Amino acid sequence: MNKNEIFKTIRNLNTDEEIIEFVENRLRELEDSSSECTIGQGYTALFNGFISSKVHYKSIASTEIFKAPDLVYDDIEPYILIIKEIKKQNYNELTLFTTFFFFIYNYLKNNDTLGWDRIDTYMSNKDEKISIKKIKNNECAFCSEKSGLVHNLFKFLGMDSQLVIGYRDKLPHAYTIIFPNGYNNEPMFLFDVSHHVDFSDGKKHCSFGYFMGFNRKNYLQLISGNPFQIDLTKTEKWYREEYKLDDSLVFYGDSPKYIVGLEKQKEIDIEEYMFLSHKENGVESVEIKTR
Repeated sequence: MNKNEIFKTIRNLNTDEEIIEFVENRLRELEDSSSECTIGQGYTALFNGFISSKVHYKSIASTEIFKAPDLVYDDIEPYILIIKEIKKQNYNELTLFTTFFFFIYNYLKNNDTLGWDRIDTYMSNKDEKISIKKIKNNECAFCSEKSGLVHNLFKFLGMDSQLVIGYRDKLPHAYTIIFPNGYNNEPMFLFDVSHHVDFSDGKKHCSFGYFMGFNRKNYLQLISGNPFQIDLTKTEKWYREEYKLDDSLVFYGDSPKYIVGLEKQKEIDIEEYMFLSHKENGVESVEIKTR
């Protein structure tokens, strides 16, 4: 199914039973068309496919003494809930960024200030796979878990998406690139679900999803692996026009550099590196320092 067919179908779903049946059928379709592969930290920079049960998603890097489990998106609740969110409003591809930001913020919470609960959740897992439900219940989701789910949600809705493993400034990070008109077609949108932009006058405060539009030239510069400086000027203008935000509200949005690719080996020697986990605005950031 393409995105137009999917959104037309969603508009005609009236009961919970109809929504569940549609979700199960759509996920089965994506599962059947997927192939076995390994992706994630230390393995891939870009991934276009649906993260199915066949995909070994390493949301954290393996080491010589620790084999990271595969993160599995085995909960159908997010797909059911996002359909209900979409049915509440008129369909607009760009407003989905904010819809997804708030949805992920509420579904995958993070009360893990320094990241130790997340590390313990993975390292104490005795199976080769770890469920997104466990991450959700332990409230220790960082950028890898959030961006992977967002990537799947866009694919579920028939929209082309790329899961990116790279950097945000100097810190390893996961984010997505969305192609509303299909892969390689303009415009492309860098979407970072772990961050947001704000408008405020000190009393009134509005938050929105963090995204920036690219043309093909910008996109090729980004995926080349070179740092790409984000300029949210056009995004700010679009939000002011879309949501009727007047000039009394000051725009707050940073200008980080995004990089595609970690350029790290699959296996990291823990005798040579020390991992320090941090949290910055709810975003995973793993800093590797030489001992």
